[in-house]
Amino acid sequence: MRPEVMVGLLGRRLGRPVVAGHPCANAPSPAETVRSLRAAGHRRVAVARRLMAPGHFARRAQEAGGRFVSAPLGAHPDVARLVLKRYDEASAEPARCTADAATRTA
Repeated sequence: MRPEVMVGLLGRRLGRPVVAGHPCANAPSPAETVRSLRAAGHRRVAVARRLMAPGHFARRAQEAGGRFVSAPLGAHPDVARLVLKRYDEASAEPARCTADAATRTA
């Protein structure tokens, strides 16, 4: 799912401003995003990572200065179960590489 779609969905659910920060080369970085929200008067800034695993980008989000920071998604048992389910489904089918198979989502 594209970041702007996720931002919109999360913002509607929370009823609060949600801004995307990018832990890679794109701007703004997570730290810049947290600073801009704080400058706008938001004191309890949360960083919701949509990263799959710990590592460099997850550390950038962790160190952005948010009061709360979610864990990487890959560490959640439901994600592990989904990966295993997808593996089981794929291994039960003949091997194929199509655009449809590559873009299936839960």
